Amino acid sequence: MMKTFLSRSIAAGLAAFLVAAPASAEIAEKDFEDAMSRYLESEKGREGIGRAMEKYVKEAQQRAQEAEFEEIMKAPVKIDPGTSPVKGPANAPITIIEFSDFECPFCKRGASTMDQILKKYPNEVKLSFKHLPLPMHHNAKPAAKASYAASKQDKFWEFHDALFENQQKLSEEFFIKTAENLKLDVEKFKKDMNSPEAEKQIQEDMDLANKHGIQGTPGFFVNGVAVKGAYPFDYFKKIVDRFLAEKK
Repeated sequence: MMKTFLSRSIAAGLAAFLVAAPASAEIAEKDFEDAMSRYLESEKGREGIGRAMEKYVKEAQQRAQEAEFEEIMKAPVKIDPGTSPVKGPANAPITIIEFSDFECPFCKRGASTMDQILKKYPNEVKLSFKHLPLPMHHNAKPAAKASYAASKQDKFWEFHDALFENQQKLSEEFFIKTAENLKLDVEKFKKDMNSPEAEKQIQEDMDLANKHGIQGTPGFFVNGVAVKGAYPFDYFKKIVDRFLAEKK
């Protein structure tokens, strides 16, 4: 396919080399090959090849992305937010489930993208946060437990924002200081942070991620459509818009 595309593009450029031939004359194969060789050796020919290849690669990438997008839209799965923290209208038609790690820099980027989505669709989207602390991030699970403790005092999202804004400071000292800044009952916070219930909630989230093929972070499900990675705002917008259009 690429050979055909390039040949057509290059052949178009040969016109400049062949204008001297009579309009009625047929170009012999050898003459054509000679003209092609001269064209390919010229600066104009090299530039033409470069443009043709660049255009081909760009169009091929676009086709591949469109095919991938259509494929993932065909296979939504059912995931319930359960008891996980949720932000957005309860009756929103679009639910995004986010699996995240507070120490992961890509998750910080994903959290920022989710903020953009919620601002763009304040009445259409709600977001549910689930924990997936990765083994190589030693502060991720303690941070998850701390956010769970904050959720028991209705301050999960405030704590969530503080954790992502201070990824380099994650520690028990920072967790307690943040709890104090949010005016939480610190003794209750400490107890909840170290409770079996916190461990249980995090493990259930991790098991759910594993069940649905989320091995790395961040991972998302937009009305059940899997998005594995910190994709840009426009990618999520495309999925949300598709679902909203289907509901009209």
